[in-house]
Amino acid sequence: MIVCAVDDYRRMEKLVRFAAEEAKFRGMKLHIIHSSPGGDKTDLEEVEFGEKLLADAEKIAGEYGIEVETHFLLRGNDPAKDILLFCEEVNAKLVVIGVKKRTPAGKLLFGSVAQQVILHAEIPVICIK
Repeated sequence: MIVCAVDDYRRMEKLVRFAAEEAKFRGMKLHIIHSSPGGDKTDLEEVEFGEKLLADAEKIAGEYGIEVETHFLLRGNDPAKDILLFCEEVNAKLVVIGVKKRTPAGKLLFGSVAQQVILHAEIPVICIK
């Protein structure tokens, strides 16, 4: 299984196409995920955005003739923890995530989902810029 985590439209198509090509090449199922905190920390607009993002990602991945599932994670976790836990739950062999260019001070103050996934994942992580 390959997990592809998407968070916005800027890199979504690039991430999904790469992950779908890998899934096809390896003969694996692709799980596309989007994480939001849920509860009172996630409003209706965020839920609608996440659902549309996943639907569009699934449509792109479907072009590759592979098995695809989408998952909107609203489990009260930060995105990095959600990605890592989901990878464990589905016994993923690879995770594909996007990276944003940040200043060193920005990384220090706000952290980075990609950085946390890279540091704590027990499987290979492919970062797409």
